[in-house]
Amino acid sequence: MLLEKILVQCEARHLLQGKKKQRTDATHVLAAVRHLSQLELVGETVRRMLDAMAQVNPDWLQARMQPEWIKRYGRGFEGYRLPKGREKLLELAIAIGQDGYELLAAASQPAAPEAIRMLPAVEVARCIWVQQYYWEDGQVHWRSKKKWGQPPSSKMIVSPGELEARFRIKRNTEWIGYQVHLTETCDHDHPRLITQVETTVATVHDSKVTATIQEDLSQRGLLPEIQLVDEGYTETDLLVSSRQRGIDLVGPLPSSKSWQDRTEGAFDHTCFHIDWESRVATCPAGKQSRSCSDRQTWRGTPNVQFAFNKADCHPCALRQRCTRSKTGARNLTIYPEEKYKALQAARERQKTDAFQTLYKERAGIEGTMSQGVRKMGMRKSRYIGLARTHLQHVATAAAINVVRSVNWLTGEVPEPTRVSPFQTLAAL
Repeated sequence: MLLEKILVQCEARHLLQGKKKQRTDATHVLAAVRHLSQLELVGETVRRMLDAMAQVNPDWLQARMQPEWIKRYGRGFEGYRLPKGREKLLELAIAIGQDGYELLAAASQPAAPEAIRMLPAVEVARCIWVQQYYWEDGQVHWRSKKKWGQPPSSKMIVSPGELEARFRIKRNTEWIGYQVHLTETCDHDHPRLITQVETTVATVHDSKVTATIQEDLSQRGLLPEIQLVDEGYTETDLLVSSRQRGIDLVGPLPSSKSWQDRTEGAFDHTCFHIDWESRVATCPAGKQSRSCSDRQTWRGTPNVQFAFNKADCHPCALRQRCTRSKTGARNLTIYPEEKYKALQAARERQKTDAFQTLYKERAGIEGTMSQGVRKMGMRKSRYIGLARTHLQHVATAAAINVVRSVNWLTGEVPEPTRVSPFQTLAAL
């Protein structure tokens, strides 16, 4: 509501007339928790569970106390207090696992007090123990990626005090927390105003947010005609769905992953002529496919497969540039007609000078990210949980809009992109 009220006032003063062209980008956000190792995580989980139990029913806990628990869990788990050496660390991990299982078993008994059974700290510990330990034949096993397995990062709890933050590595950056996606207007004749804010956990890929952003803008009457994004927000499906919404989604498409696309001189799908009406593909050697079938990927994405004859492919002099199939025949798998044509048109478009000129405007949102991070502390979450972190980001976006609106109304306009003296000389 805070952001919406400001945008309504901006529109009343004709400051939102540049909404036909908008750009979207994201930056990482650090959760308000300390980075814990696996061992610190499980130790801190047991410590918090013991504290919670001691608070709601100290008599029940005292009757089950073990002498070593006071030394082991009396203080917070920190790296410098952990034993040295791999064997001792594993020994401590197993001991903590056994303590956790013992407490969870006791708390799950029907005779256990309801206040103990219903403790949030108990449920948190139960989830973390499933992820970090494996119980078999009365023995506790410490999970690893190589042995006993671990859940993917999108499911892995990283702190008993912050259940929604996730760990992610993106290129050279690794963090625990969230991502914030900002969409802003970018018309030169109007102020740059943030129109949409989306906060996700760190492991959600940018392409999974594109449709959500567009839907939100559509419901609020702020849908752009052109949306500038980087490669992470583009997919073939999104090109088609954006066009159906009336949006020209402008951004470089991810490169193909087939070996033919990555090998110079090899025959990728663009080297084949597709007759969609007859459902026939013709290869660079002039041979036609023998069949065409509609299929789906393991994710449920529809595609079309053209199969060629082994008798045509096996003796072909161009086979080494075309297929590595053991059967000797090429199978060409591509998107259905509408998506395939959209993909081809987009790849051809991004080779043009007009595309490059338009796409340069996307880079301007980096200034908005910098303003949010450097001036308003957007990089670090002040709160625990996704909902509260999102509230912080919406408030930050509203503040940026207020600053920019006031600056615009008082005659301060964004400065042009700085060009170094050397770049100026090189352009002559």
